[in-house]
Amino acid sequence: MGERQGARGRIRVSGIVAAVAVTVTGCGGSGITAEQWTDQMCGAVLPFVQTATTPPAAAADPAATTRGISDYLGRSTTALDGTLETLQRLGAAPVDDGEAVSTRLRDSLTDIRTAFATSKSQVDALDTGDPAALQQKLPEALAPVSRLQSDTALAGLTSNAELSAASQSSANCRRLGEVSRAASASASPAPEAPAPANGEGGGG
Repeated sequence: MGERQGARGRIRVSGIVAAVAVTVTGCGGSGITAEQWTDQMCGAVLPFVQTATTPPAAAADPAATTRGISDYLGRSTTALDGTLETLQRLGAAPVDDGEAVSTRLRDSLTDIRTAFATSKSQVDALDTGDPAALQQKLPEALAPVSRLQSDTALAGLTSNAELSAASQSSANCRRLGEVSRAASASASPAPEAPAPANGEGGGG
């Protein structure tokens, strides 16, 4: 059961990106209005949210399943690189304490990127020719991402009333909310660690 939870942990990252979608509106850009900044900020985060909430399909072949997971982790990491780059260019929000809150947001997203990249490196190092070992070690390789579920870093993002109000009229922020709600509703059917080829080890 612990292995199944670990395998699903990578998909439960949808809970993390959902939290990002909600709390990200409290972050730190100048030269534009709060409404414009908020819409651009949500637009920067959206590609990552869409990527991270689209898990790989399960495959019958353990090697193919593992490769699909690696590709998923890589896509999510690359999407986060783009998000962080765009947020860096966007700068602090034109509100009080916008720079500090923006920095906390980027730091939190950087931590999430590190978790994805670390899990990818560990997944890539697995021996896909040993299904029994994959059953045991894949959840361990995904642990950095699974632990994001209980990460409290995002809780430190202070919501800003002006930006929260601005998000209500933002098409990009509305889309973020839609993607996050859809991810939360479909988070349970996650691909699991490949079962041993001989069919053993399939306890519940």
